[in-house]
Amino acid sequence: MAALRTNILSNYAGQVWMAVMGVAFLPLYTRILGMEAFGLVGLMLSFQSISQLFDFGIGGAANRELSRRAHDAAETNSARDMVRTMEVVIWSLTLFVGLVIWLCSGPMADHWLHLHAMKRDEARHAIMIMGIAIALLWPSSFYANCLSGLEKQPALNLINVVFATLRSAGVLVVLLWVSPTLKAFLWWYAAVGICQSLITAMTVWGTLPSSDHRAHWASHELRSSSRFAGGLFVIGVLAMGVSQLDRLSMATLRPLEELGYYTLALSVAAGLGRMVLPMFNALYPRFSRLIARGHYKELRDLYHLSSQCLAVVIAAVASVLIVYAHDMLFLWTGNENLANRVAPPLMILVAGSALNGIMNIPYALQLSNGWTRLAIALNTLSLLAGIPLSLWGVHRYGMAGAASIWLLANLVSVVIGIPIMHRRLLRGEMVHWYLKDIIPPILAAISTTLILRLFLSPLPRSMTGIAIFGFISLMVLTASAMASKAVRGMARSWFTYVA
Repeated sequence: MAALRTNILSNYAGQVWMAVMGVAFLPLYTRILGMEAFGLVGLMLSFQSISQLFDFGIGGAANRELSRRAHDAAETNSARDMVRTMEVVIWSLTLFVGLVIWLCSGPMADHWLHLHAMKRDEARHAIMIMGIAIALLWPSSFYANCLSGLEKQPALNLINVVFATLRSAGVLVVLLWVSPTLKAFLWWYAAVGICQSLITAMTVWGTLPSSDHRAHWASHELRSSSRFAGGLFVIGVLAMGVSQLDRLSMATLRPLEELGYYTLALSVAAGLGRMVLPMFNALYPRFSRLIARGHYKELRDLYHLSSQCLAVVIAAVASVLIVYAHDMLFLWTGNENLANRVAPPLMILVAGSALNGIMNIPYALQLSNGWTRLAIALNTLSLLAGIPLSLWGVHRYGMAGAASIWLLANLVSVVIGIPIMHRRLLRGEMVHWYLKDIIPPILAAISTTLILRLFLSPLPRSMTGIAIFGFISLMVLTASAMASKAVRGMARSWFTYVA
């Protein structure tokens, strides 16, 4: 448990830093590049997410298998063979991903994007560079899955923090002192991406259990993992369709400049997702190991404890971002018009991301049991309903309509998915999950935020405003934590130990 706690705390520190890096410089990017060019950056981030589908579930399968084999000396050689086999496939697919985007650059610039000031040749060249940047970063996701399965989250977090800083802060140096252009921005992303992939690969091979056996291609490793990997691939395709539906609809139906504003809202809401990743990355391999060993009581206790801890963080962050969306945006950018345009979709996106985050612990439990059908069914339902809704909502309501698709898709998972899951896994624990793990922190966070909003005036754009925002966040987090029985118990234990 101590190792798990260390992994989670390390993950949180890393993810908080990456969240800061991800949003801190966005106002400067939009000021230097312009909102239309920044819309293409948002498009690159969407393509980057979509490209993850082309690993066909290999990364997730490697995570699960390494969590089962890494602590068994008899499986050392097979684990090394598995990584070598899968990485050969991944690097081969990397070329395919880059080539597809490169070949599609012309048609996308000519027939898909709604350009205003940007020339079509400029957009086409930018998309070509996007393909290179996305392809060079893409293998790092596979190696990150391997490090997660080996429960080496501190090493993974260090790599992510270093390269997130290089990517976000380093590109600002390029824009200010080398070339203030979209091409320079994208080429920097490509250079950082290949470095991250290579460093992460070397770390994986340095972390794998040592052996005199030379790793080699073993096709049976692909066959033995094919069913689970196939399920992950289908989940990935459907989940990506759900998560990218709003962005692709915006790119298709609305001006590219408006996609730029929406990308800003997405970037802020993505910070909430970074609060979830540490728990998922640490718990997925631990759940897999407990299930493999038949330790079901420990599994149940860890499931509820982690659900409560995650609910506390999500409820506090989401409540503050939703209620103070406009204040936070103006405090951050100093642009009243931007805050007015971005705040409504941001509120909806944060609510959807909060629901998505809450489902991550149950999803980790499903994957640890090798059960993928429920996630496939839920994502299929969300996608089938979301396509017509997005076409209507984006056309009629713009950014708010696009954001609502994300909210509705995640609401389906929480309302329908949890009851179905608990009829098969951890039976009898559903009521506990809803009434003790999730609802108390959410109610405490929402009520505290609304009370503070009622009695405090709008935040001024000054150090005083930043201090007040920090005070509000701390108060809401404290209220949310005190509403959780498990977190209260952990706090008492810590204070008793310190005393």
